[in-house]
Amino acid sequence: MPLPREASGTFPPPERKVLIVVRSVPAAGRLLDAVEVFGDDDRIAVEFALNPGSVSEDGIRAVLASAGVEQVLSWEEAVARRGEFALAMAASPKEGLHRLSTAGGTAAPSGPPLLLMPHGAGHNRLVQEADGPLRTASGLAPEQLLHAGVPVPTVLALSHPEQRGRLRGPLERIRTEVVGDPSFDRMRDNEGRRDRFRRALGVPEGGRLVVLSSTWNRDSLVGSVREGIRRVLRRLPCEEYRTALVVHPNVWHRHGRRKGLELLLRRERAAGLALVDPHEGWRAALIAADAVVGDHGSTTYYAAALGRPVLLAAFGRDELDPASPLHAFGAACPVLAPDEDPLRRIEEVVDAPRPRTRGLLIDRVGQAAERLRAQCYALLGLDPPEGPVDPPPLPDPLVHAAETTAWRVAAEDGGSDLGAPVLRPRLRPAALCGPESGALLVSVEDPSPARAAGAEGLVRPHAVGEAEAVAWARTALERRPGAAVAVAALRGDEFLLAEAGAPWTRVAAQGTGSGPDAVAVAAAATAWLHRGRSLTEWREKGAVVRGLLEETRLSVPPPRLISGDRRPHRRRGEGTSEACG
Repeated sequence: MPLPREASGTFPPPERKVLIVVRSVPAAGRLLDAVEVFGDDDRIAVEFALNPGSVSEDGIRAVLASAGVEQVLSWEEAVARRGEFALAMAASPKEGLHRLSTAGGTAAPSGPPLLLMPHGAGHNRLVQEADGPLRTASGLAPEQLLHAGVPVPTVLALSHPEQRGRLRGPLERIRTEVVGDPSFDRMRDNEGRRDRFRRALGVPEGGRLVVLSSTWNRDSLVGSVREGIRRVLRRLPCEEYRTALVVHPNVWHRHGRRKGLELLLRRERAAGLALVDPHEGWRAALIAADAVVGDHGSTTYYAAALGRPVLLAAFGRDELDPASPLHAFGAACPVLAPDEDPLRRIEEVVDAPRPRTRGLLIDRVGQAAERLRAQCYALLGLDPPEGPVDPPPLPDPLVHAAETTAWRVAAEDGGSDLGAPVLRPRLRPAALCGPESGALLVSVEDPSPARAAGAEGLVRPHAVGEAEAVAWARTALERRPGAAVAVAALRGDEFLLAEAGAPWTRVAAQGTGSGPDAVAVAAAATAWLHRGRSLTEWREKGAVVRGLLEETRLSVPPPRLISGDRRPHRRRGEGTSEACG
């Protein structure tokens, strides 16, 4: 983006200066998209000012710094220097913009023209009139757009013509221009980065990503249906699904990530719920998503506009302007009711036709950058540069990942293959699921002593030497008499299966796809023993463990020596009670 330059600097002095007024984290993201319309035009210098008062104010400087903006004016500095700027741009109508703009009357006679744009998908959420009820949509309210009866913005940039129809009385004098939605257009233009975004979010090949989208306030997804979030996490099989939460910056910055959200969502995080940064990540998450469970926030609407399957688990109608088309969006989208199975409903909406909702709030799709540039340069009194606006690609999402390290496991019976039993493990997070969901399998990486004490199966997922694996398995089973089996990954695509009270076995794995997975093997063995079966069949006939896209065939290899030990490994019945020593 164009940066401030001084007359004595490396570059020639600019012909015009533009002031970007930022009041919140959502507004910062929208305005950083908007300044891309100036590209590398060396006639323009851009400066930023912080207009205080937002719940997310503490996060603004970090967001701007991540975009390369190191100097941010205070609000008083910006007002004092208003005569230097040829244009001001804002994405929030609150807190004294009339002090800046020529359109605000005599309060700022030497100020720049002001272009005001929304900071979300249109204008939907109600704001409270002075000492009155919630009546008008934020961004279209008279007390925000007028000062002493005079329009504050020079131009009100709209995403859809319907918003113009909600300007009544004195507001009809405000000049409006329908430019579209530059933030949505950037998402649409970056859908080719879906694969890399899915990798960044940890989605396994062939797996699915469910994004949970929450706005703020009590009627939001996080505020009203915490148990609904847990139901989603309980029902989605861990081997196939990944989950990520995109939460409104007001929630993120009011509560804080580490001391607030991660503490409040501790069980959900232990069940694998990743937190996506609300600035650098929410758009990438929507692009990567296979389905979105959300509420009445802009993020949920954007997901549907991108064509992603959406389920509404909450919808704060009372917070919305009765004239907002977002009500029609809520009526068109399928609902996830409290008594419905989230897995079944997600699978249904993934396969179902999508409701056509994009045109409710977004017009001029694909044209927003060019139309916004035309307005800005007209206000600046300059001809725009030749060629199209060419914004940079969206960055990879900043994700605070979560890893599940304890599971409730069951295994679907797939019959037999050349006499070997065929099993498909199904894993669900133990942090939220009880015994009814299956046997308890716990990784050595799990931090909960209580879960380890109650485990039926134990797994060491990262490959170690065989002697080390044997020593670990023996100690682990001795310390936890309730455990039936301990499974450790060995080098060379082999596994140690240590069954309590029975001979232990080293098995070789031949797999397709991404290769053998210790957790999947341990889950199959734990579920098998939970049924009252024995691993004797596995030693004699092998076993087949089927994953999402891969299949692992287990077989007992010929005996060999443990490194540093002269004794051969034997199969059951060949002179030792422990085939792995």
